[in-house]
Amino acid sequence: MAYTWMAESPKPVDWAALHGAVLPLRKRIELFPIPASNGMGLSVPQRLRNELAWEEFTQLLDVLVKRFGMEVYDLASGAKVGPETLESVKGQFIVDG
Repeated sequence: MAYTWMAESPKPVDWAALHGAVLPLRKRIELFPIPASNGMGLSVPQRLRNELAWEEFTQLLDVLVKRFGMEVYDLASGAKVGPETLESVKGQFIVDG
């Protein structure tokens, strides 16, 4: 199993620019395009759901939202990820052991 998010943009995505921006940040999180929705999926394998992966997610979130104007949704809860939901999403994401 994996934990997943979806990022969507209201406009076409420059995939080359996005790839270049997130490549240095991505070590634990798998990314995959969803071109029909101008979006992308983010996935973390169950065994990697920890504080390090969460830190990576928050860095990716910052780039996706601020640089590319994307909205990110937590697919486990359906919540839009933002300042008011970040802690509750983290509580669902982090697993012990």
